[in-house]
Amino acid sequence: MGIPEDEHTMNEIYDQLPESLRSLAQLTEDLIQVKAPHDVDAWYELKATENGCLLALMTKDRWLSESIEGDLEHTGDELEELFEEELVELNWDGEVPPLRHFRDDLRQYVFSCEWPSKTPNEITLALQAMVAMFTELGDMGGEDEED
Repeated sequence: MGIPEDEHTMNEIYDQLPESLRSLAQLTEDLIQVKAPHDVDAWYELKATENGCLLALMTKDRWLSESIEGDLEHTGDELEELFEEELVELNWDGEVPPLRHFRDDLRQYVFSCEWPSKTPNEITLALQAMVAMFTELGDMGGEDEED
């Protein structure tokens, strides 16, 4: 169902991913899936939309989702603020879209936003910021704690 223009954009985004993410990524006709680093049971998805790109962290692991929620509740941080901090680190100075958290019809826990751009380098930057943000939350950093 991919529109050739969207396919081309997805190819460009995939090509622009840093090697650390590209090695975890899988490109299909209209979707890029990136396994979350640190062998956690989650993945990121990018899918072209009419107005930009749907950017999401997804997991079927209820406890992983709750660990992220718990960190946010404990610190009082808002996802948008954390996302903006990571974007600023990558020299982004535009608007930060609102993030939603819900459980979809496939019983997956989803943290998502619609990134308001179809520009491959901006979408790649947004994905990098999202990965950096979530890696610091809950159990997304993996189990490799050192004593």
